Amino acid sequence: MPLKEPKYKRNVVIVEDYGGKYIKVTQCKTLRTKGLVCDDEPPIEKGSVNDEKLEVNIFRARSIVYAYALCNPWDWFVTFTLDKTKYNRYALEIFHKALTQWLRDYNRKYGLKIKFLLLPEQHKDGAWHIHGLLYGLPVEHLTPFTLQERLPKYIRDQLEKGDSIYNWEPYAAKFGFCDIEPIRDNESACKYVLKYITKDLSRCVSELNAHMYYCSRGLRRAETLKQGVLIDRFEEIARIDYENDYVRVAWLPHDEDTIQRLLKAVRTDRELKQEGERQNDPANGDRGIPD
Repeated sequence: MPLKEPKYKRNVVIVEDYGGKYIKVTQCKTLRTKGLVCDDEPPIEKGSVNDEKLEVNIFRARSIVYAYALCNPWDWFVTFTLDKTKYNRYALEIFHKALTQWLRDYNRKYGLKIKFLLLPEQHKDGAWHIHGLLYGLPVEHLTPFTLQERLPKYIRDQLEKGDSIYNWEPYAAKFGFCDIEPIRDNESACKYVLKYITKDLSRCVSELNAHMYYCSRGLRRAETLKQGVLIDRFEEIARIDYENDYVRVAWLPHDEDTIQRLLKAVRTDRELKQEGERQNDPANGDRGIPD
C-alpha cells in the first residue's frame, strides 16, 4: 500500500521561540515524517552504537539541553559526587534514580519545587559524577564553604577571589561531596553545560542504555512558532551560525519585527495548499494572488 505521506520531507524550516530571549531558525535538509512507520526499515538494535548514531544522539541531546537551559530560570550550577562508602560510584543509573527520588522527597518534606537539569560525567577510572543546573532551592538550605575548611584547590581559589560557593549538607550526608555556585551569567551557564555532551559520553551511556541528561518534569521548552517550507533563500533571512550535513541553524534576536518577518517567509503545508487552490481558481482570472 502506498504511503499517504512521504517518508522524508526536504528542507523543512522550524522557527522556535527560546524563552523570549532568542529566535532559532532551523532548516532540516531531510526530516523524517513524524509518526510514520515503514515496513522496509529494520529496527535498530537496542544498545547498538555507531558513529552516525552517536552524531545524531549528540546533536539531539545538545539541542534539547540548550532549550531547557535557556528557557528556565536557573539559580545554581551544581556538582554532585558520590562517596564510595555510601554508593557504587560506577553505577550511573542507580545514582540517577536515587538522586531524583531523594530530590522528590526533599521537595515534599520542605514544600519546595526544586527543578533540575543534570548531565553525567565520567572520570578516567570509570566512576561517575553529575553537573547541572537547579532552581527553586532556597539559599537558606545551603551552607557557605569557608577557607577554614579542607577543600579542593579550585574551590579555595574561587573563595580567595571573593566568590560564594555552598555546601548542601543534606545531600552530602546522603551521597557525598557537592558544591553549589550561584549563576551570575545565565547565558554563559547555558552554553557551559553543553561541553559535557561529548562523543565519549554518548558512547558510554549508549552502552549502558542510560541517558546523556536528566531533567525534572514540567520544565519549559522552546515554543515552535511555525514549521514549513521556506519561500526565500535561507541566507536572505538569517546569517548561518551552524551547519552540518543535516541542518542549518541561525539564532536571531527576539523582537516582533524579526518574528513577523520569519513567519511570512515560511509556508505551512496548509498554506501552500490554499495558495495553490486560489491560483487554480478560475474566478481569480489573471489578476494573480497577492502575498
